[in-house]
Amino acid sequence: MQAESVGRWLLRPDAVSTVLEDGAVILDLRTKFFFSVNISGWAIVQMFEAGATRSEVLAASANWGAGNDDHPAINAFIDQLLAEQLLEPASGTAAARSDVAVTAWTPPLLSKHKEPLQRIMVSAFDPGLPLAE
Repeated sequence: MQAESVGRWLLRPDAVSTVLEDGAVILDLRTKFFFSVNISGWAIVQMFEAGATRSEVLAASANWGAGNDDHPAINAFIDQLLAEQLLEPASGTAAARSDVAVTAWTPPLLSKHKEPLQRIMVSAFDPGLPLAE
């Protein structure tokens, strides 16, 4: 955990996102699982697209309205990104930034959807599906 506290992390290139009105959806192309993030979580994830450290995320979160009592939730969010292996160690010292406008801070949330993509997608050629008449 010590290295995770001071290391620079990068969103894996095979974790792709789609922006929604109130956050984003991330698809892990390796595992095919979807994750939903709220607007505060999306702002943090965007920082990891260029590479960020925990301290940079905590400083940016303070600018968005987070207080010291929000640090455990922010750290838990980063820990969850690491546990789901959505982040990888980054080299370099690029300045982390986020283009998301967080107008009302809420603790960041990452929700993993129950079914991976291959279980929720159906093929039009699946013989088990009824034909349209």
